[in-house]
Amino acid sequence: MYSLEHILYIVISLILISLILFGAHFLKKQNHKNIFLLCWAFACFFLHISTMYTTLFKNGGIGNSYDNQLFPIYFCNYMMYLLLAVSLWWNKESKFFKGMATFVAYGGTFGALITLFVTPPGFGDWATLQSAFSHSCMLVGSLWLFVGGYVKINVYNLVPYSLGMLSCGLVGGGVELIFFLGGLPSPNAMYLVHGPNELPEFKWWMFLICMLLIIFIFTSLWEHFTRKKENRWFKNADDIYIYFPKRIKKKEVVLVESQENTKDQERKREK
Repeated sequence: MYSLEHILYIVISLILISLILFGAHFLKKQNHKNIFLLCWAFACFFLHISTMYTTLFKNGGIGNSYDNQLFPIYFCNYMMYLLLAVSLWWNKESKFFKGMATFVAYGGTFGALITLFVTPPGFGDWATLQSAFSHSCMLVGSLWLFVGGYVKINVYNLVPYSLGMLSCGLVGGGVELIFFLGGLPSPNAMYLVHGPNELPEFKWWMFLICMLLIIFIFTSLWEHFTRKKENRWFKNADDIYIYFPKRIKKKEVVLVESQENTKDQERKREK
């Protein structure tokens, strides 16, 4: 059951985020867009680790930290670090960047919205409140990847997202291994061991299927309303080349060679 403060936080957050993105939409220079992204990525990160410093001053020089502040244990932690990487990436026209940005845009939005609606902000406890603020900043940064033109919405967004989710499994397995070697109990990184406490039977692969279905439905509807039928994913697969190099077909090579040979023959005749 939602409390009044939780409902107010959801409403106010969504209104403010919408206004911020609307205002940022008028940024025209790419450099300004990149700075805007960088600011929200770092705001998300510093809010996330802020309790390490607040407890330092409260406890006479001894700071406390949670395991998910030191390691990317949860999906949102991983998205936060990747959002930082995306904001700092030097070549924002590369195919690797476009794939990573697509994964972060959807993953960060999923993670931030789930936290916004599921976790109460806890105004009396900074440890809980900073988490709410941090996720709100991540939501701004993730949505800006769409609004700022870094990510082109299409059904083939499913490809980099699926690869990104595979990397989540690798990161989660790596964190589990570090804790095991350190003699620590399993942190249930990326929910590889069991689901969240609220839904222990909801396995990681169930989250994956739900996310992929939501992305497919959203992008299919987007293409339906923004593209002609002949340019949609089931008619035209060119969008896949946003993320992968385009291979030249043998037929195209033969055609080019035949055209060149024809031109050579015409030149000889003219001579």
